[in-house]
Amino acid sequence: MHTAGAVTSIGGAEIRALNLNNPKDIAGFVPGLSAVEATSGSVPIFSIRGVGLDDFNASNMSGIGMYFDGIYSPFPVFYSGQMLDIQHVDVMKGPQGFDSGRSATGGAINYESVKPTDQFGGYLTWGYSSYATNTAKGAINGALTDRITDRFAFSYRNGDGWQKDLHNGNRYGSNDLLAVRNMTKFELDDKTSLLLNIHYTRNYGTPNSPQNTTTDSLMGLPVGTNGVSGSNRDATRVNVGDFPVSRRENGGGAALTLRHDFSFATLVATSAVDAYSRRIYDNFDGSRLERSDYHFRDNYFVQSQDIHLASKATSPVRWTVGLFESFDHIDGLYKHMEKDLYEMPSANFTSDYRQQNVSFGVYTNNVVKVTNKFRLIFGGRYSMDQRSYFGGTVDNDGAVSGVPMANLTHISQTRYNNRFTGKVGAEYQVTPDVLLYATISNGYKPGTYYSAAVGSQQALAYVRPENLVAYEVGAKASFFNRKLTLQGALFDYEYHNRQTLVVANTLTGVAGTLGNVPRARSRGGELQARWVTPIKGLDFNAGFSYMDGIILKAPSSVRGMSLIAPISNNTVLPFSPRFSWDAVARYQWNLSKNYVMAYQVSYTWKDNQIDGLADPNGITDKISSMGMRLALRPANSKWEASVWVDNLLNKHGNTYSFSSNDNSRVEYRQTPRWIGGDLTYNF
Repeated sequence: MHTAGAVTSIGGAEIRALNLNNPKDIAGFVPGLSAVEATSGSVPIFSIRGVGLDDFNASNMSGIGMYFDGIYSPFPVFYSGQMLDIQHVDVMKGPQGFDSGRSATGGAINYESVKPTDQFGGYLTWGYSSYATNTAKGAINGALTDRITDRFAFSYRNGDGWQKDLHNGNRYGSNDLLAVRNMTKFELDDKTSLLLNIHYTRNYGTPNSPQNTTTDSLMGLPVGTNGVSGSNRDATRVNVGDFPVSRRENGGGAALTLRHDFSFATLVATSAVDAYSRRIYDNFDGSRLERSDYHFRDNYFVQSQDIHLASKATSPVRWTVGLFESFDHIDGLYKHMEKDLYEMPSANFTSDYRQQNVSFGVYTNNVVKVTNKFRLIFGGRYSMDQRSYFGGTVDNDGAVSGVPMANLTHISQTRYNNRFTGKVGAEYQVTPDVLLYATISNGYKPGTYYSAAVGSQQALAYVRPENLVAYEVGAKASFFNRKLTLQGALFDYEYHNRQTLVVANTLTGVAGTLGNVPRARSRGGELQARWVTPIKGLDFNAGFSYMDGIILKAPSSVRGMSLIAPISNNTVLPFSPRFSWDAVARYQWNLSKNYVMAYQVSYTWKDNQIDGLADPNGITDKISSMGMRLALRPANSKWEASVWVDNLLNKHGNTYSFSSNDNSRVEYRQTPRWIGGDLTYNF
């Protein structure tokens, strides 16, 4: 309530009640936030107010800073498994990097876990749901000594696939996901503590397969030969054939956080290392015939440090100063597999590369109390980034170049970027329960490379840094003894050199690549409300977002490559749904003096959105989902039994789509109705 800027927080109890199991699941309940799976290979795309990075390659960093317990996670592969034992999630909108962490153009999301305490306790949850899915979750907490406490948490999900092949009956979209985390807190003295975080994730489930809806008609073949067609096609049916779709992902890391309270400020220093290995066969084109399929093999190493000193909250000048440093390294091998109609190899090539990134930043943020009601805000950051890329695309069998194992593309270079960014603003405390604010800030994202297997040197080339200037005004208020809280904001973002996915004509046919949009703009507004009604046990949460994201100066080509469809001025920006809203209603009542019943209904709705520029197939459906939950517990909350349903109306919209290299339409479909029940025991 007393922070300038739009922030959405979701508590752990709400996360469990809404059955949010994956980091991207929160997008349905955060105004202005979009999140989709770009491929079958664990690459979620996050966008806040139209700002993010619309690229399916796991080697690129988003314009959204992702943090798990304050640990910076630069790549999407790290987002898939650590949504367990969550205390709360905070979504901060607008340019970031003035209080902690790394510079970000669009915002930051921090998933904060429950921390260890000296009180013994924990919980165990077992659940069973559609497609024979078993879920086990738990945590145990307690003191090891007078000054050492520990909390261990785990989550395991295993189930059959919800998709079925049209011809051979094989299933896809199965679950086999394990995540564990142990936190140990050492109280060195009354003012100093260390928190050791050790975590591990393993994902051996079978990836989803998209549906290719036009390949048969383009080739003049009967419906269902290689794709899935028809306006009433079953969302659970796919056409994969004999392609060995599979996933083998695992990784983990450790972090150590030092916290020391001085008389005037608090020092927080976090050092972290993480590693991840990914092996995925992805039916990328959604077709039985290998027209554009991938085998992803990559290894990631990430190291980061953040040290900041923050004044006490009671100080007339609240200040933060700090520094951030990170190093990451990727060894990638992306094999593109393509066959002709006679299932003979026609264009098999591999992107074999090494990528290294080094980042450093110093930052400060200050809030100065001018009067009892008026405060000024000013902050700044200096960022330095080094990007190195070594590698390119090899023609495996010579089908493109005529020479087996010839280099189609190759880069060996290092680029350097540095930038000053800043923030100014003002807060006015109208009453203790009403805050008005206005801010102007700018954000920066360093240059990058496109790492997929491509047949043209221009498609692999360096993509320039992007810059954003953000204007925002807003209000936060609470009424009726904080029974009703409201938060609203209006924003205007001016984009320069936006990094975006485009579809271009290359030597090997149609292919995606990254390019820069010279100028773009995103304007809109958001409103959030929480209401504890006068009716005992009844409360509502709701959110609404309006966004108008357009291109002001469109590119006519990308580094000399022609686009498969023209981009004009006023074209809508990718991942910028014009309208979205969500609502949750909960009612709790006493069945008797010993038992409590709770009923919850939720609904989310997002407008159509563009998935990629210059791609006539890159547009989604309007996506909606309704959920319900009924829970019973004793008055002492020793246990809870619940039944629930997600996507009650069994909607099956297209959540992400794009053009394959033969111009056919590939789309991912909404997960079908999912029914389940959970039993939880608290101790």
